[in-house]
Amino acid sequence: MEETLNYEELYNVLANRYEVQGVITPNTKLIFILESPHIAEIKHGVPVAGPSGATMSKKLFGEEYGKPLGLLLQKQLEESKDRPSLDVVGLLNVCNIPMQKRPYEKEDIEQSNGFLNHLETIRISNQKSQFKDENLNNVQSFILSKFQHRLESLVDRELTIVPCGRFAQKFFKLANVSSQKWTVVEEVPHPSYNSWSRERYQTPVNNVIQELNRHKI
Repeated sequence: MEETLNYEELYNVLANRYEVQGVITPNTKLIFILESPHIAEIKHGVPVAGPSGATMSKKLFGEEYGKPLGLLLQKQLEESKDRPSLDVVGLLNVCNIPMQKRPYEKEDIEQSNGFLNHLETIRISNQKSQFKDENLNNVQSFILSKFQHRLESLVDRELTIVPCGRFAQKFFKLANVSSQKWTVVEEVPHPSYNSWSRERYQTPVNNVIQELNRHKI
């Protein structure tokens, strides 16, 4: 199948089963940009639904909040309760389908193996904006274009944008979408491996918390 479909068609086939949309509402003021969904995100249908999301919740709201941020936001959407801290938070993935093979069923890996190989290579190539392999450039441009469109839909809103980790930071820079209404918090690590609690990252993480406190009033 892969030989007869272009990258957009392959993406769309996989998206039917594996796409996870971001969480953006009219109340969103603070948007975390992350890489792509993984196993927990596919299971629950929301970004940062696993350990990384739990790290975010604890740092943003306190140690007693052990539930992943994506699941907290999902519950908030369902219940529509007055929770200012949650109301203002949004989530956006650079790529809405997994960029690693592990979340995919064996049959889907076999049918889209080349495309998934390209996604995995791009995922770990944070230092490269261009590749020698034009196929990699084409896939990256396709993913980037979809991401750009999501950002462009937000340029008229007053927002704080937080690209988390080198992958999100690279793609946010490549997207080259900006707004005078945006505040961008730089140098925030991806929340995996409890990185938000490391001493070296406390300044940018504290900047995020300040922005959350500013918006939730």
